[in-house]
This record gives sequence, structure tokens and C-alpha cells, in this order.
Amino acid sequence: MPSFGSKFLACLLLSSVILVSGQFEHYLDSLRANELYEFVDDGSSGSLQFLPKGDSEKILLQLEQPVHFYGEQYEQIYINTNGILTFNAEFTDYLNQPFPLEYPSIAAFYSNVDTSNSDDFTSISLFETKEQSTLEKASSLVRYAFSSQQEFEARQVIVATWRNVGYFDSKTDRLNTFQVALLLGEQQTFVQFIYPEGGLNWLQGESAARGLPDIRAQAGFVAEDGRYYNLNGSGSENARFLSESTNLGVPGVWLFEVAPIEPGQNVKTPDNAETLTESPALAQSCQSSAHQCHEKAQCHDKSEGYCCVCEPGFYGNGKSCLANGLPIRVIGTLTGELNHRPVEEQAQLQSYVVTTDARSFTTINPLEPELGAQLRLVLPLLTTVPWLFAKSVGGAVNGYQLTGGVYSHVSRIQFDSGESLLVNQTFEGLNYWDQLSVKIELYGEVPTVPADAPLQLADYVDEYRFVRPGEVRSVRSHQLTLTEEQRVIGLQVDQRILYTSCLRDDESDPTETVAFQKISNVVLDYIPGDEALRISANSKVGVDAESNACTDGTAECVENSVCVPQDDSFRCDCHHGFAAQLDDRGLEICVDIDECALGTHVCDENASCENTEGGFNCYCAEGFSGNGYRCDSNNTADNIEYPTPPTQDENPNPSPDPIPYPYPDQRPDQGQEQEQPQPEPYPYPGEDEQVPHRPDECYRCSKDANCYGGRCFCHDGFSGDGYNCENICGQEQVWENGRCEPLYLDKHDLEPSCDLFGECRCPDGYELSEDNQRCVYAQDFDIEKNGELIPCDVDANCHINATCNWYEHELRHICTCSSGFSGDGYTCEPIDDSCAIRPDICDAHATCEYNEQLGKSECQCNRGYEGDGFRCQLAAECEANEHCGENAFCDGGVCQCQPEFERDVSDRCVPAGRCGSVFCGSNAICKWDAEQGVQYCDCLEGYQGDALVGCVSKPIPCNLRNTCGIHATCEPTEDPAHYECQCIAGYNGDGYVCIEEQNCLNNPTLCDLNAQCRSTNAGLVCVCNQGFYGNGSVCLERQQHESDFLLVSQGVVIVRVPLNGRQVLPIAVASMAIGLDKDCVEGRVYWGEITTKKIVSAKYNGSDIRPFIATDIESPEGIAIDVVSRRLYWTDSVKDTIEVASLDDPSLRAVIINKQLVNPRGIAVDPYREKLFWSDWDRSAPKIEMSNLDGTERQLLLGHDSVTLPNSLVVLENSGELCYADAGTKKVECIQPQNGQTRTISNELSYPFGLTFTHDQFYWTDWSTKKLESVDSLGTRQKAIQTPSFGSHKMYGMTSVEQNCPQYQSPCQINNGGCTDARLCLVNRLAPSGKSCKCTSASTTCNLPTAYPGY
Repeated sequence: MPSFGSKFLACLLLSSVILVSGQFEHYLDSLRANELYEFVDDGSSGSLQFLPKGDSEKILLQLEQPVHFYGEQYEQIYINTNGILTFNAEFTDYLNQPFPLEYPSIAAFYSNVDTSNSDDFTSISLFETKEQSTLEKASSLVRYAFSSQQEFEARQVIVATWRNVGYFDSKTDRLNTFQVALLLGEQQTFVQFIYPEGGLNWLQGESAARGLPDIRAQAGFVAEDGRYYNLNGSGSENARFLSESTNLGVPGVWLFEVAPIEPGQNVKTPDNAETLTESPALAQSCQSSAHQCHEKAQCHDKSEGYCCVCEPGFYGNGKSCLANGLPIRVIGTLTGELNHRPVEEQAQLQSYVVTTDARSFTTINPLEPELGAQLRLVLPLLTTVPWLFAKSVGGAVNGYQLTGGVYSHVSRIQFDSGESLLVNQTFEGLNYWDQLSVKIELYGEVPTVPADAPLQLADYVDEYRFVRPGEVRSVRSHQLTLTEEQRVIGLQVDQRILYTSCLRDDESDPTETVAFQKISNVVLDYIPGDEALRISANSKVGVDAESNACTDGTAECVENSVCVPQDDSFRCDCHHGFAAQLDDRGLEICVDIDECALGTHVCDENASCENTEGGFNCYCAEGFSGNGYRCDSNNTADNIEYPTPPTQDENPNPSPDPIPYPYPDQRPDQGQEQEQPQPEPYPYPGEDEQVPHRPDECYRCSKDANCYGGRCFCHDGFSGDGYNCENICGQEQVWENGRCEPLYLDKHDLEPSCDLFGECRCPDGYELSEDNQRCVYAQDFDIEKNGELIPCDVDANCHINATCNWYEHELRHICTCSSGFSGDGYTCEPIDDSCAIRPDICDAHATCEYNEQLGKSECQCNRGYEGDGFRCQLAAECEANEHCGENAFCDGGVCQCQPEFERDVSDRCVPAGRCGSVFCGSNAICKWDAEQGVQYCDCLEGYQGDALVGCVSKPIPCNLRNTCGIHATCEPTEDPAHYECQCIAGYNGDGYVCIEEQNCLNNPTLCDLNAQCRSTNAGLVCVCNQGFYGNGSVCLERQQHESDFLLVSQGVVIVRVPLNGRQVLPIAVASMAIGLDKDCVEGRVYWGEITTKKIVSAKYNGSDIRPFIATDIESPEGIAIDVVSRRLYWTDSVKDTIEVASLDDPSLRAVIINKQLVNPRGIAVDPYREKLFWSDWDRSAPKIEMSNLDGTERQLLLGHDSVTLPNSLVVLENSGELCYADAGTKKVECIQPQNGQTRTISNELSYPFGLTFTHDQFYWTDWSTKKLESVDSLGTRQKAIQTPSFGSHKMYGMTSVEQNCPQYQSPCQINNGGCTDARLCLVNRLAPSGKSCKCTSASTTCNLPTAYPGY
């Protein structure tokens, strides 16, 4: 407790400060220090200059005398729109980064200022003055504030003023006013900031939806050598209090000495002892400390101090509040030691949290495999972020609501095998960009696990106990499973969380209370190719182990739907009779299906259908009777006597069963001795009373009842009122022939029922024996067990040999074993059948043979195959050396050539000595081509023909002696003096022996079963059917994938944008992806990462991420995919190359262009016309070029007179036009490559980058508008798509995913076009075979030139 003396001293000091400050404020008032400097045109001042309206403007002030700043002097000052003065260099664009900036500068209120939409009251101005009263005011102010400057004389004042300025994006609802004045002496420079009362009303621009949020306004100084100084509150929420704080004694006024400043020192602040340096006082009450709360929080006083509480729509601890539903990023660093090895300092942690689903995705990279694999065992790396942002159930608070992101998390992990690890995590709150920052330290050991071993952690519930306000503890045991090793790692995690707690007077003490958090869908993966640890999980707080999304209140399903748990989430299924449909808001609702109008009802043809909510009713037509689903002609209707409804006087005790049953011979109580309760009787109409329309009660019927005429009647063997029916028979009995019969469970054989034609059938559950003499029991499953399980349409749990079928009598889906199998649907065993009855059970390489010993037929594998007959595989090629022929021996079932021998084209082992990759034929020798650097076969002198097949002696010319064979003629060659025999059309040969040409017309086996023979300009060719792709000889089924959306790169995130702009989703995290393209055949997207230097792919939904190419690549800025030939092309702006690789085997890659490139950017491929296009962003000579798909026939398409900054390219499938986005000309244009004709699609754009075309519309990403802009093919602008940003401010490449996928064939499509020696097949129609086999680095018979000289 403080003493009386200390209290008295505090009061004395406080009164002294108040007295002195009051005296000084009176003096400063006389200097009008808080008034803005105004321009006075007295003839001694320069002109007053105004900046143009906009968000990136500047004005240059050329100085007569240099300005001193820190240790430098400058002759030029620029005033820039965004609240900053810079020396000798303009700085127009807003750069979203913290100080220091790259230019020497004075920042009065550096922020994203935008005056584009402002009125006449808004201005940004700059002037210099030597007006006497202004100089005297500046001199007096400096002399008072700095005791060492009593002789200071201001010689010039330079003033920049931002008056009533708005913020990005053209917003004017809140305006700021502020000013900076440079007070210049002979060698000294002082800077005065003035923030008028009420002058600061916004802190940042509204660009968070397009990327990282803008840093809040920064104020201070940056020197040329990197030194910098920030004012109090700069870059934070407290920047709004610059108009209330001061270092001079007057709120909103700040003064600094900025020159001369010695090296190693920084700007100087006033040293007058009377100056108030901090305001307002930090008193512990809302009156004086409300500014300590977040701007979206309310301050609440309490008995001692105050607490901050976030407003509705936000969550946090009041000091920090986040908007509900917005994603959050967490970044961090790792240090320490793990298993006696230091943790790599360059390893960075990045988490992305989808708060709406409470799912966190965390990546730590780069990590060496040994370290990355072991870090998977450090569970606190997994659990902390989910604890912070867990989904709240039942009002429970998550970690961020407790801590505001500022806390210490200490964990100790003890493994059952003896290792222990200490993990310290220090969360430092939000950084400049509202990213949560954390520092992680590791010290200790963990068990060793292989990097490629899958690691599993089951869903679990953690209990967090409040030790006291501000401290939470959790202790829990876990088991991690290595499935491949059948190994379990046991461990215990002891967690302690410390934070600053603030309890309001109306809040209870949480001590000894507990909160339960559920962690589910855990992923613990190390990806060696990415050198990355990837972990993710879902989390909920306020739940227990048994709860699910349908029971804990988190699921919200619309009317007429039911909630179905699905993993840790849920789905909403419409009730039977309803279908899902999108309403005007784009939300899914369940609407009634009109079965009557659609014709999907099951009413009898002699019945009428009436639609009802969720169903329908059937009513038999006049002259027919029945239940509506079956109506029989009622020809004797007049002879049926219905009992006359008795009056009350005639029958005071009515019969309990007066219902006219629609089938008189089938009453519900027929054959039953006991009395059964019946429903209430129908009221009979009077003579003059019209028969009313009866309401349909069918929907209320028991599952053991039928509905007749809208009423319910129990099935035979059941008693009840039709709404509730009970089985009359006991267990192990069944109702048959009007009585209860025992149910045989001994699975005995039965006699089949046969017709006059000898066709025999068995009852359900039995199958006919092979001799057709008896029915054998074939089903053995537990109906009760099947009924207890979740229906298979909800949980796909049927056996692989079973199907999920709807059973009307059960009103549910049930697993049913397929034909040839028996069981309960969850376990299905093959029925011991004979292949004589079911030959399809044999393998395709087996035949059905009768086995006399077994007395039945069985499957036996064909010669050359082995197995049990049901499954046959190729048998060993050999069993002994003599099976392999000359010069060969049998090795493990495979024939191998003897040493010094090798196989020739006839598959014989011959002496080694091939010619390159081939063998020369007879009468041919191997030669060396020095110019090409390859070996080749050539016929001997005096011989001619194919040197690979064999050469024959040159015959006497046929014009001298006609020696031509049948189907051949003697024709002149290119040398008119020389004649030779040539086979006529339709025949092939050497002219002496001509054999009919084999084509798909005379030999259909040349085509795949899923192809047709068609006549084309190239002759008869095999063409794959619709739905298949290939070269016609081999056709593969084309898979169907999702379509009609855009895939857009936001730099660090790939997002999926539906064409309607709704429900934009991030699908993958990237490392600065610029270009991307899709493979519509496989349903994958490929993108290039310039940070990690690789090309990566994933499915359209972001799953199955794989590295495609990760070596010998620098900056893959453009990506283009030829889906027909299965090739991926890319531009590398560092290597200045254009390269290509096979989608099926990325090791087959080649450089096709490596000269005369400066900065290659966009790239596009036209697989139909077999052309490749690319743009070169060379500032001095920009261009767009084209070539064949193998890089040959390169030519200039557009030069610097037509393009300026050509970015992305796209080819229009129908016309073959190449369209491009040009950020320099600010246009989207198209050119016809054949004739060079161009047309403008849209002009006067802002800054187009990515470009694509789909559904008759162009789409492009715009760096200025931060939107997906679009225009139709006629040039009409469409409504832009405003996408939420999950990455940086900018959007880069994009592609469209359509339902249509190219159906063409290519010579390189299958089996690499037959190219050998690790060469890459590339299409080139000018080549004789229609393709070229490009050398790669793995080829052994060719030498590659340097790919990128000088690199």
C-alpha cells in the first residue's frame, strides 16, 4: 500500500505539470501552432500548386536552394497523393508495406488516399513561402521547443496540405485533413505535422476484399540510408489519436528536427521540459482510456478499471476484434533444436483459417525430410490455431475471444518411448496486415518416423480447464498411428495458456470451469517435393465426443429438408417428394415435385393424379375401383350391395366395421378370429347430399399397410387401424394361406416350379441348381442387422460386390449383394456356381472345362496363363534355357541375352553392335553424320531400299525392261530420265511385289472397339467415338468433370470462381503463381510457382496436389496445355526460354525456343491448327510470336508498333483468332494469324492482365479495379465480378473450365507417338510422319545445345 508521502509527491507532480502546461499552452496559443499554414501571395512566395484528382498523382517542386534531410541534401520535392513527400523521386502508387520505404521521405499520413470522386472542397496542395509573419511563427516555434536553437532563423517554409481527402476506392463518406510544414534554416530543417481536431476520420483504404488489408496510416521519416522514425501509433489503430496526442503540448501538433542528423542517430524531438510528451493520460477508466479498445469494441467501466467488448458481428477480446466469417492468416517463425539438430531458420509457418467452417490449413516450409517428418509429431503445432478459431457452439468462447491473439502457449510432450519435447509459442497479435504473428521455439526429442509414412490421428475431444482468469490448462493422451508399419506412438500433451484476462463486474469467475473442444479431420502430411509440412483440422468448442453438426446446433437446413451428418460437417437432403432448387438469392431451397405434371407418378392408367405437398394421390376413374395405383373395371357395380347407413334411431349401437372395402372378397379381418380395432367409419351422404371429396390419408399409412381410396388398411397377417399395424404371427412364423405357418430356417432345398415349356423358377432367396432339379438356398443375411445400420444412401457402406437399392416395403435403401454373391450386403461371398451355367465367372483368358473328378465344370486358365481360372495372369516366359533360343538364357522366368549379345528387331539375340537406337537391315551399313551428330543406316553401293528393313540390288529401269509386278506401273521419278516401278493406289510394296494396303476399311481390327473408320484428307483413319480420346487404334474413356467456372490466380492462392460470381472458393495455396491452365481431360489445373521454382497441379477442387516439374526451372510465368497431344508448354522469364514437357511423363521435356527472348510472359496453344503463341514483355521491343508446336517456323505476329505490354493470350477455338490483353494500350484485341487482320474487343481498360474466353464472353483480371471484368464477343461490357481476395492485392493468370473438351486426335497422343531414346514427340504436320521426335537431356543419340546461353 503506498505511503502518505508517495501520494503527496504524486499529487504535487501532477499539479506542477498542469500548472506549467497551462502556462505554455497560453504561449503556444499566441503562435497559433495548431492552425494550418495558408498560402499568402505577397510576391515573395512561389505559386500554389494543386494535385489533379485521382489516387496516384504527384507534383514536382524544384528548389532554388537544397533541403537538408538527415545527412543528405536534395533539390527536388514531390508531393504525392498518398500523404507523403519524397525527395528526388516520385512515389505515386500506394505501396502496402511498413516503413522503411525505398525512398527518402516525410510521411504526414501515408495511406491509400483517393480523391477520384471528390468535390470542390477537397484539395491536395503544395507551396513554398518566405512571407515574413510565417517565417517569424516558424522561428518562434523552433526556439521554444528546442533549447539549443535559440538563434534559429527560418528562411523558407514549404507546406503540403491534404484537405478533406477520401480513401480508396473513391470513398468520400469519411474525410481527412492534415498538413506537413518544412521549416528551413541555413543548415537546419525542422518538420511540423498538424492534425486538426476532428481531422482524422479514416485510417486505411478499403482494399482488403482484394488482398491483404491496407496497413493503417503511417507517419514518420525515412532516410536514404534506411534509417526511419515512426510517430506514436503509426501503422496501428492508435494512428487515429494523432490529432489528440502531441510532443509539443498542443493536441494534434508535432515538431521534429530532421537535419543535420549524425550517422547512427535519428530525428530529434523537443527538449523543452515544459512540453507534454504523452496525451491523453493512461488513467484506468473508459473516459480517458476508451481509445485502448478496438474501434469495433465498446468500453465498459468496472469497479477497478475497464474492459473492452467487441460489438455484435465481431469477435475477440475487445482490444482486438475480427469480423465474423472473414478468413484469417497466421504467419510465424520456428527456432530451436529437435533431435539434436537445429531447426532451419528459413522455415516459415503459414496458416489459413476458413472461420466459417473453422478449418485451418497450416504449412511449414522449407523443411528437410528428416526434420519435416518428425515435426508431424509436435501436436501443439496442429492444435493451437484451431483452438484460437474454433467454431463456437452453444455460446462457448474460442481462444481468440479470450486472448485477442496475444498470449503465451507452453506445451510439454512426453512420449511413451521416453522422448520429451518443450514447445513455446508466443502469439504477438495482429501485424500491419491483420495477420496473426507467432514465434515458435522447440527443444527436445521425438521418436523417428519415415518421411513417406502416412500418419493418422483420430478425431478427439480436448478438455481445457480454467486454472484462474488468464490461465488455461489441458492434459490429454494421444495415439498416432503409422498404418504401413502397424505402429502406434503414444504420447501425452500438457498445455498451459497464459493471457491477460479482463472480467466485467457482471461476469462470473471461470476458475475450475471446463470447455470441451473437438478436433476432427486431422491431416498430418510431409510433402517431400514441396519440402513442406502440411497439417489441417476442423475444430469446434462447446461440444463433446458424441455431438455432430446436426445435433449441436451448427447445421441450418431449410424447410422440407433433413440434416444428415457427414464426417465433421453435414448436408441437407430434401424430403422425399421435394427437390433442391436455387432461389433468387442463390440459396438452395427444397420445392415440391409435381409428379403428376412430370409424369413420374405411378397411378393406374384408369386413375387421375392429384399433386400434394411432398407427394401425390391417385383416384380411380368412374367405373373403376381400386386404390388408385391399380384400378379394375367395375362392370358389376350395380349388383354390389352396400349396406345402407343406419340412422341413429335404427341402430343406436353402430357396428365397429361399417367401411365398404374396395375388394369385397378381401376384407382386413378375413381369416382372423380375434377382433381387430378399425378406423372411424366414413359418414355416408344423404340422398340429396353431394359426395364430398375425401382427403387422402395415404401419407399416414403404416409401412405394413396399403392405401385404398385414400384410406389405410393393414396387410394380411397384420392387425390395426391402418395407421398402426402389428404382426399377428409370432417369431419364426409367417402369415400364409390365412394362417400363421412356421418359418423354416434350416436352409433346406425346395422343389422348383416348372411350366409346360420346362422353364423352372425358384422362390426369392433360392437359386436353381446346375441339374435344374432343385432350388438351393442362396441368401444368408441378417435383415434385423441391416435395418439397424445407417441407410446406404446416407453412408456408402455397402460391400464392393453389393449395390444400394430402394426397398419400397422398408421405405429405405438397403445393401443387396450382386448376382453371383450372397450375404447381408455388407459382407458378400461368391456363390459356388458352375461355369457351365454362368460362363461369365471365368477370366477372359480362361475356358470352362468339365472336371470328371469333381463332377462339375470349372474355369481353367488358357495356355500361357496361370491362376485359379477366375483370375489368370501371364505365365513365366520360360522355365529352362532351352525355352529361350540361341544366345539366350532363362533368368527368373524371363529370357535374357548372353553377354555381348543383344536383341534385334526380330527379338533374337544377336551380336551387339546396333546403329544408334536401331539395327541395320541386310546389305546396309552403319554410317556417321558429322553435321547432325547421329548414326544412321545406309544401303551399300549398288543397292537401294529401306536400310532398316534390308536393301536390294538396283534393277534395270522398267522403261527398258518392264519387270514391274502385278498392281504396279512403270512411272517416271523426279529425274525424268529415270523410271521405276510403283504400286498403284491402294497397294504398298517395292513395285515388284505389291500387297493390298491394310486400312481400317478392309481390316476393322486396326481400330479400337471404341473407334470408327472414317475417310479424311489424310486417307482412311480410325477416329475415337464421342466420349473417348486417343489415336483411334487406342481409345481411352474421357472422364466427366465439373465445368462452367473460372480458375484465377491471386498470387498465393488459386481460387475457383463460378460464372455467376457466387460462392467463390480458394482451392489451393500457391507460392506466387502467375500463369495457369487446365487439363480438361484429367480435370486438373496446372500453375507455375516463381517463388519455389516449380510447376504444380491439382484437381479442380484443390485436392490431390502434386509437383509436376521441380528441377531446372526458374520463373514459369506462362502456362499453356495442349490437351490433344498431352503436352504442357511454359515460358521461363529468367532463363528466357520456351519449354515443353509430356503431361504423362514430365521427365520427357525439351527447350524449343531459347534465342531472341527478353521477358517471355503469356503463352497459348492452338491444338486444332497446331500452332504455339507467346508474348515477350520486352520494354524496348515488345512482341507476340508464333511457331509450330515443335518450335519450328517461328515468325513475328505483332511488333512494338502494335503492342506495348502484352500479357495473357487466349486462342478462340472456332475462328482460330489469337486474343491478347495489353496493359500498355489498355485494350483486349484479337488477330487472325493467317492474314494478320486485327479487331479490338474492348478498349479504355484499366490494367488488364489474365485473359480467357468462355460462353461467348471474354474475362480478364484487372490490377486497377481488382475485379474480374468481362465483355461479350460484340464488345458490350458486362457486370464485373467482385471476388473476395484470399491472396495478394493483384489477380494474375486465369483460365475457364467448360463442359466441352477437344475430341481431336494427334500422332503424339498415345505412347509418345512411338518416339524412342527418351525423345519427346511433338506435332509437326510438315514432317513426313506428322511429328518430330525432339531430343531431351535423357536422349543418348543426340547432343543438346546449351538451353540458355550465359545463364
